[in-house]
Amino acid sequence: MLNHQKDLALFYTDYEIPEDFYPYLENKTFQLKTINLKRRALGYIAYYLIYRPEHIKKAEALISVLKSYDKFDPDLERKIGKLLGYSNDDIEFYINHWLKST
Repeated sequence: MLNHQKDLALFYTDYEIPEDFYPYLENKTFQLKTINLKRRALGYIAYYLIYRPEHIKKAEALISVLKSYDKFDPDLERKIGKLLGYSNDDIEFYINHWLKST
């Protein structure tokens, strides 16, 4: 996002929002939504979604996918990856890596 390569950024409970985003959030170049969800396996988790205001529809689509997510699902991972602006190769690498590690 900071290099204008992606429209959305997603962080969650285990990771802080990088300080580089703060000036853009403060001057309203970026918007922040916090999504608090209860996951059966993980308990409560907070997602921090950062987006440019002109990409609100894409942000809302990602929120919808996150709300339907309960366990690892390659199809949902592909949707999330696409919405976050990752390449197909990067998405498939992530999915295959995750599947091999379990």
